Amino acid sequence: MVRLLVLDQSRILLWRIGREAPEELVILPAFKIREAERLIRDDPPDAAVVSLTPAQIDWRAFQRLCATRRPPVPVLYESCVHSAAEEIGLDAADGYAAFLPKPAPLADLRRAIGELLAEACRTRRARLAAEINAPPRS
Repeated sequence: MVRLLVLDQSRILLWRIGREAPEELVILPAFKIREAERLIRDDPPDAAVVSLTPAQIDWRAFQRLCATRRPPVPVLYESCVHSAAEEIGLDAADGYAAFLPKPAPLADLRRAIGELLAEACRTRRARLAAEINAPPRS
């Protein structure tokens, strides 16, 4: 089971992902930025999709919040403002950030979500491997 946070005030992306989601995907809807931030801090999802522009949410602050979770929460940003991570001030330490221009064709959305979920699975596996190989606690 993979938990995907979808931050989408319009509910359009939430609806599109819900129609396409495989059964093992649990969608956690958030309609307000504070809801999403609280969830990421208190009960981090495996991945997140954000359908808000940088005028509505500080992508850099949100990305850094996601990157500090253990394991980090990879994020897909859907926006009319097409960017690359470096253009909004992110670097490698800020974790996985992908960008999807909207409105994205369904095939592009499927591909981007697939890549996002694959990244979430990689980070989860890496964390489990690290926990297994960690020395016992005293």
